[in-house]
Amino acid sequence: MGSSHERKGSHGSLSIKGSVSSSVSSDKVPADHDLLAERPGQGSNLSGVMNIVCVVAGTGTLGLPYCLAQGGWIGAGILVLSMLMSYYTGVLIIKCLYYNGETRLASYQEIGTHAFGRFGNIAVWFFHTSIVLGAPVMYFILSGTEIRGLTEQHVSLSDKAWIWICCSIVSIPFVLMKTLKEVSLLSIFGVLSTVVLVVVTLVESSLDYKNTKGTFEYNNVIWRNLPTAIATMSVCFGGNVVYMHVEEAMRYPRAWNRVLFWAMIICCVMYAMVAIPGYLTYGPNAASPILSSLPQGVSLKIATIMIVAHVLLAAPLLMTSFSLEVERLLDISVEKRGVAKERIYRTIVRLIIMGVVGGIACLVPYFDSFLSLLGALGNCMLIYVLPIGFYWKLIGWRQMKWYELLWCAVILVIGLLSCVIGSIDAIEALHRDFTVGRD
Repeated sequence: MGSSHERKGSHGSLSIKGSVSSSVSSDKVPADHDLLAERPGQGSNLSGVMNIVCVVAGTGTLGLPYCLAQGGWIGAGILVLSMLMSYYTGVLIIKCLYYNGETRLASYQEIGTHAFGRFGNIAVWFFHTSIVLGAPVMYFILSGTEIRGLTEQHVSLSDKAWIWICCSIVSIPFVLMKTLKEVSLLSIFGVLSTVVLVVVTLVESSLDYKNTKGTFEYNNVIWRNLPTAIATMSVCFGGNVVYMHVEEAMRYPRAWNRVLFWAMIICCVMYAMVAIPGYLTYGPNAASPILSSLPQGVSLKIATIMIVAHVLLAAPLLMTSFSLEVERLLDISVEKRGVAKERIYRTIVRLIIMGVVGGIACLVPYFDSFLSLLGALGNCMLIYVLPIGFYWKLIGWRQMKWYELLWCAVILVIGLLSCVIGSIDAIEALHRDFTVGRD
């Protein structure tokens, strides 16, 4: 695997281990070539945390009480396990960016290319695209449907009309804000909307507990449903698709490990605040989303508005991540095109991307089921399987301790299991859609 080198920072900071082609240790790289040096003008550690939380803590939060209802109280432990696995692979994939100690790779696809050549590039492109474009499609479908439900008594517009309105609104920051540094302001509001959603759900389910107390019997483990619960929870911390761009937009890249750790902790706490009270109050009847189980009223409308706010604020983060990849591929940069042409080309590319996403959201039947299939494949592969495979190929597994290798094996098994089970569930849903249809 070649010799292994490590650039060490303070406790909790990012370290680089990689196979360096030259005989010069990466520790001896001149200061002005330090890949992890401070980047003036970039975003703060807090903005990095907010970017991650906004992408990771999505609408899947509201399905966690149902996961506990399916698998039992053991789901709370699975939630923590998923957080630890996702944190670990998030650290590994960023280390892969600096694996040679001389240059920083620009994207997940470049990591795949350096690790496994063209095959690795294609694999990452497929899974990456399914998430960063597929998720916004679902966001627009969800927001259009929810807005129509909130306004149907006052405004007679169809779901498709509201979807295009939402696309128009999101296209403004998507086109005007070039990188995730600028988009990080949206992520702060996105996190705040998620916090409000979590608080509303927590308060309403807790207040309703007195009406359901003693009604249900709770299970510690429901073995027959446990694989499905694991598959669902295992992808609740999936943010690998934007980690490269979040880290690139950070002023202090050495702080990546700490930034990712606190982002994962925040997400896990919010998940627990919804999952545990939701299952405690509604037991095996907990619905997905849990809002369907909450009492009707003003609080429920506020929660619905927060869902719409969150998905509309999270969509630019994912779409910006994808557009940055496209713009790199097409050499759309100030250095290559000049200021004026760069802005024009970037605007055209991003409007085309928005048009494609909006068109798919309106036109493709049963796309949510297709997306569930791609999501099961894409999330599990990008979050768990590929980071470990790439790390072992680029940096090597021989220098790892036995317990690290065991931990990697556990992650790979759970990742592949989740991929298979999630794909089977999605295929069954597609079969029902095409044979039975929907109301």
